[in-house]
Amino acid sequence: MVQENSPIPPVSLDAIEPIIDTHVHVWDPTKIPRSWLAGMPLLNRRCSIEEYESVATPLGIQQGIYIETAVDEPFLGAELEGISALLENHSRIRAAVVGGRPGSPGFRSWLRRIADEPRVAGVRCVLHPETVTADALLESEFIADLRRLGERGLHFELCIRPDQLSAASELLAACPGTNFVLDHLGRPRAARGLDDDWLEGLKRISEYESIDVKMSALIECCEGAAWTAATFEPFMRAAVDAFGPSRTIWGGNWPVCTINGSLARWVAATRAFLSSCAPRDRSEILSGTAGRVYRLS
Repeated sequence: MVQENSPIPPVSLDAIEPIIDTHVHVWDPTKIPRSWLAGMPLLNRRCSIEEYESVATPLGIQQGIYIETAVDEPFLGAELEGISALLENHSRIRAAVVGGRPGSPGFRSWLRRIADEPRVAGVRCVLHPETVTADALLESEFIADLRRLGERGLHFELCIRPDQLSAASELLAACPGTNFVLDHLGRPRAARGLDDDWLEGLKRISEYESIDVKMSALIECCEGAAWTAATFEPFMRAAVDAFGPSRTIWGGNWPVCTINGSLARWVAATRAFLSSCAPRDRSEILSGTAGRVYRLS
């Protein structure tokens, strides 16, 4: 594990484009349980907004979007209360994507509850565990609830595996009135190099104008392997080529990115890739597209 306080070269913030981090997590397991943290001892601790800000500020990250943290289902309401407090008390966190369980009996009432939160931009539930089949994305109640999201002006963040991308394209076709964000580039197996099936699936869903792609979590997708900025360049290039800068957003995925890396290293890898892009394209990926997707003023 590379610590966040590892030495990094000094950066002049006046000389770099500002970043909106569209994938920020904070949590305190002593207050809200998250069963998945039991298998990740390095993250099974309090990860506070203050700790995040101490790391993010020197990197040029000016604003952030809170993303739900897969809390155990009975605690969705408690997380929502924490999100509301975070949005009220921390100017850096400008909007949020909350948890939810589309397809479950209680989702309609949950949707009515979150609709009263003006800075909630969307809903996410983690669908990439091996226990979730690709067919689960096409169940009738799941589709019906995602259509309801669109009717409320909320988007859905797809957190899926590469083998679920084909089903995701069918889901997009079934929900033409709902906008989507593909988290983590669809979680390619970055340590193994470009995969034709992932690349084809990415291109297929990019044909739908209703979905944007989030450039995030490639560190975690390396499955513990050593990596450099060059490791990620083919995946970043594929995403930008498929979606274009105006449909690509950047996310840090802190603190999960501290497993086998750090936020500083991920920012550096991103800036290395973007250094060859036109200034307008860099600005779109680092902040402009995020402003549209998360409805930031």
